[in-house]
Amino acid sequence: MLSLKDLSYLTALDELRHFGKAAAACYVSQPTLSGQLKKLEHQLGVTLIERGSKKVIFTHVGLEIAQRARAMVLQAQEMEELARASKTPLAGRLRLAIIPSLAPYLMAKTGSTVNMLLPELNIELHELETHELLRQLRSGNIDIGILVLPQPQPGLRSLSLWQEQLWLGVGHNHEWAQKTQVTRTELAGADLILLKEGHCLADQAQQLCQIKSQSQAFRGASLETLRYMVSAGNGATLVPQLSMEAWLSHGDDKIIYMPITEPKQAREIGFLARSGSAYWPCVEALHNAMASVLPDVSEGTQNVPLVL
Repeated sequence: MLSLKDLSYLTALDELRHFGKAAAACYVSQPTLSGQLKKLEHQLGVTLIERGSKKVIFTHVGLEIAQRARAMVLQAQEMEELARASKTPLAGRLRLAIIPSLAPYLMAKTGSTVNMLLPELNIELHELETHELLRQLRSGNIDIGILVLPQPQPGLRSLSLWQEQLWLGVGHNHEWAQKTQVTRTELAGADLILLKEGHCLADQAQQLCQIKSQSQAFRGASLETLRYMVSAGNGATLVPQLSMEAWLSHGDDKIIYMPITEPKQAREIGFLARSGSAYWPCVEALHNAMASVLPDVSEGTQNVPLVL
């Protein structure tokens, strides 16, 4: 009978492609991991990993078995989660990942309500960019993700939370500083300072508003960086509503915000979890708690789909 522990060693090595890192991730020594993998090869009667190379190279059958092993290990974890959740569905540790352009602002807005309504839920918060969030969600390293909802993902289930309106932020000396609104047509081809590639907000600006980045010389690592750039008079940028509200509440009056109209622009924020996850009661509970304090969606706001 194959050991789930040995299969988990195999999936860790497949993911990390480094014996030392895989051993550390599995909390065992490198010789232990190597020995167990050799035992697994003996049980299966095949070679899983090429020997004599400085790199970790899987054989063709090794890759196939690692893929199946990943599914088996994940199913075993989900069975354990289901058993635990059936006893106390809204208690214990929850590994929640949120994209960086949303995490601090969403938690500042909803965190106290979540803590009050779900006092026994111990949330372990991670900030992950979209591609990494999806990867870790599929691998079982996180339980739930909150992000700009992508196109339907195989094996993952979504629940929409909120339509977050996007605003244009400009400095007081900007040529558009006297405007009260800006249309999507006006934004087409405009020079904006954006987040670095990999952030979904940058992808939205370029792909969906047909916006050209001011230059490739500067890309902000965070919305806070863009905030200081615009405050200092360096161009304009897209600002999600929760970020704008947070900055205004802290007395920031160096940026002028205007809505983007014809049509209004928004991003669909929602939850993602594995389709068979035992954490769906937590998803629904978090949804209800967060939705109760998020601003109402304005009529006529159009979703902006994110192309990943």
